[in-house]
Amino acid sequence: MATKTETQTFVYATYIRTTPEKLWEALTQGGFSEKYWKGYRIELEQRAGGRVRILPPSGGRAIWNESGKVLAWEPIRKLVYEFSQNEPPELTAKRDGPSRVTYELQPMKNMVRLLLIHENLLAEDTSKDPNAAKGINNGWPAILCSLKSLLETGESIHLEACS
Repeated sequence: MATKTETQTFVYATYIRTTPEKLWEALTQGGFSEKYWKGYRIELEQRAGGRVRILPPSGGRAIWNESGKVLAWEPIRKLVYEFSQNEPPELTAKRDGPSRVTYELQPMKNMVRLLLIHENLLAEDTSKDPNAAKGINNGWPAILCSLKSLLETGESIHLEACS
């Protein structure tokens, strides 16, 4: 019997000059996610209990198992979903279930505070190299900066240059 490893949580907040409605659309619409997330497409059944799919770009590598589950769906306020990563069985055995991502949106005058919480992570999910294009601690800030740029300027950051 494998012993589960203590898990970690990654938390990141950013402030985006947009409306809660536009940010919600960006987080929940596949065509929008492709623009800021290196071509990855997030498809969600818009309800708690619905399916989540994170599909790679054409010719891209599937980083996550194709299907996850929506745990909370509160339009324009909160989205929580879980998914499993494509990883070696020895890492899966260390986890206490799927990885969980929470987005919390809080309107603040002419902007929205986006709080991201990614739970059930292992030490192996992060990179000690702040200049690496891998690791939750490097990946999420790049993705959310690209999202912020897209919503504020109409252009995402070309994350391929960061790989």
